[in-house]
Amino acid sequence: MDDFLGLVRVRTLARREDVEARNTRVLADLAGPELPVGTVDALYTELLRRTREATQGRPPARWTELLAIDSPPPAVLGKRITMAAIADVRQRLTRPDHVLLEDVSEALHGPETALVRKLRQGAASRDVIEDAKMLRAQADHYRLREQALGTWPDNLAVETDLDQRLLLLARRLGRSHKEHPQPADAIFDGLQEALQGNPGAYDRHPLYAQDDVLLVGRACAVSDECRFNWGDVRDAS
Repeated sequence: MDDFLGLVRVRTLARREDVEARNTRVLADLAGPELPVGTVDALYTELLRRTREATQGRPPARWTELLAIDSPPPAVLGKRITMAAIADVRQRLTRPDHVLLEDVSEALHGPETALVRKLRQGAASRDVIEDAKMLRAQADHYRLREQALGTWPDNLAVETDLDQRLLLLARRLGRSHKEHPQPADAIFDGLQEALQGNPGAYDRHPLYAQDDVLLVGRACAVSDECRFNWGDVRDAS
């Protein structure tokens, strides 16, 4: 049994909703900011339907008839896939800095956290996603260091009080920015402004030295624990 288990490798795969969130975000990037989120979702659903039909070998009506025409009309020729027709898409997909390659790289290096997944659902920009991950890591590092030094309080109520205050602030900002086209960016900026202006109102004891940067990081950790979202652009479309 031990020899057998030594040969077993467990691979963590992305959840279906994570894949859909990535795909629709990439599609929105390709379409441009002028396309509403609802239209992007409808386009994605239609692409899935057509892909499913194509892989099942079920051509649409009149497909065989149109292929058999010796001199098809321009409308039919325009639907045929040629190198010229896909040149723009091919260039986008092979560009080294394209978001698709970045997402694949992230998937290879580990599963997407709840924090990143929620930020994507709120249409967060790449900068905000990176900043949130960095600040969350800084806050976690500070907490672990204080625990190692023995200066972190044993009373869990102290940390609970801070988390609840951050939670109330984040949820209030979420409600106020519900209709924003990129609610995650607006909520993230709102957290920074509120905590920079009055960190002592939240970090009363203090746990994080009343440092607004560390407090934003702790708020990101609270979000990663599935306690608040960063908005959902589908709700506003």
